[in-house]
Amino acid sequence: MGRQIAGNYRNPPGDAPGRYREDTGNMKGNGLFTENHDMSYYDKWHSPLYMPKWLTYTCGLFKIGMPDFPEDDMGGRIDAFFKANGVNVQVVGTERGPVVSTYILELTKDTEHVSRIENLRRDLGLRLGVGSSKVYIGETMWNGKVSLAVEIPNMERIAVPSGEVVLYGGGGEHDNGLKVCFGVDTAGKQFTVDLAKAPHMLVAGQSGSGKSVFLNSLICGIVTNYWPGDARVLIVDPKGTEFNSFAGHPSIGGLDREGRLSGNIPYGTDDAVYVVERMVEAMKFRMAFFRHVGVNGLDACNALIRHAEKKIEFEYDGKRYAVANLFPRVVVVIDEFYDLMVSFGESFEEPLSVIAAKARSAGIHLVLATQRPSADVVKGALKANLSTRVALKVASRTDSQVIIDRGGAENLCGRGDMLYVGPDGDVPLRLHGCMLTDEEIKACAASGKKLLDEGWVKGCERVLYA
Repeated sequence: MGRQIAGNYRNPPGDAPGRYREDTGNMKGNGLFTENHDMSYYDKWHSPLYMPKWLTYTCGLFKIGMPDFPEDDMGGRIDAFFKANGVNVQVVGTERGPVVSTYILELTKDTEHVSRIENLRRDLGLRLGVGSSKVYIGETMWNGKVSLAVEIPNMERIAVPSGEVVLYGGGGEHDNGLKVCFGVDTAGKQFTVDLAKAPHMLVAGQSGSGKSVFLNSLICGIVTNYWPGDARVLIVDPKGTEFNSFAGHPSIGGLDREGRLSGNIPYGTDDAVYVVERMVEAMKFRMAFFRHVGVNGLDACNALIRHAEKKIEFEYDGKRYAVANLFPRVVVVIDEFYDLMVSFGESFEEPLSVIAAKARSAGIHLVLATQRPSADVVKGALKANLSTRVALKVASRTDSQVIIDRGGAENLCGRGDMLYVGPDGDVPLRLHGCMLTDEEIKACAASGKKLLDEGWVKGCERVLYA
């Protein structure tokens, strides 16, 4: 689960977080630093001793432990309903989840058209007392094949503990990709997405749908499982209220006017245009460096830098650079991007579309979030390149179609209930986000600030693309 601590350091050291033990094994003499060199910027971020995962376990930042799901007689009631209506089906399987339960239906040889079963959805919801709009009848995967299923909201909803989502992510040491848990499925199993393969994402949901909590859990999942040298999160928050707690974390922030990573999250709408323009420059710099060293992507580039015997000299835009540090993946989270698109039009849409179309290989990924999905804004090439979609509860079927190209999100239960569609996914997957409190977010930010104050992430202030 999460980043695996390698070698003889699978168990965390017994001393306090941020303390350096001398037996760093193969981290010395790696060609970039001498035997007597102090623990450097590169070494600290990639030493198996200093993974933020064990810091979160030690400090107990997030609640863990999924509660048991109570049993009920809903399967029998579904059987009785269809039998009473003359439909020959039988419930042959059940998946209990925290918010909804899925009942797998087996069709007999004399079962009439499936459309008749679907037409009974409203009557079924009313008979079961859960409301007609909350019942879903359709296809799902069961035992490796497509089956007909009924999804029914649980009478008693169970909150998913934050640690059951935030702490499920990451990868092995020097592992490629950027793996983050989005939530649990209808069976209560964690669902992890590799943002490197996503590679850009649209998130939409009305007020009260759980959109802000989902974004916060996504950010916490990245900074908990990856060092700043592996992954960064740039946040654009036009409202200036959603992500204040993260200010000062070494992995999170915005860009100052010099292009350097800043602990202050950009609040104004003017900052949004500046950030996306700078990210286009960062993408161009990385791609030029890839061409210079003869690689075609971020992972191959970082592997080359990791094994280099000296700094790699590189000239770009009339300036000379000596590259020795790995390029982190960068996740740009833009909240309320609808308002920014309306305010700035092409001056904001054009660089955003460039990033969405070209920045995947450079390790730059977009997460665009809005409360008001509109076909006038989410359209064309930009929408086509936002290949991963997360639809939380929305007001209408039209809104759902804008996000995931079909209806369904208007019938969700709210508070983190969502439909996920991946780059190669045809059937939406229903997921449930976690319950993440303000105290847990502040504790996550405080742990990062502590590492920064103790000097273990020195170098965060460097120019992002240099």
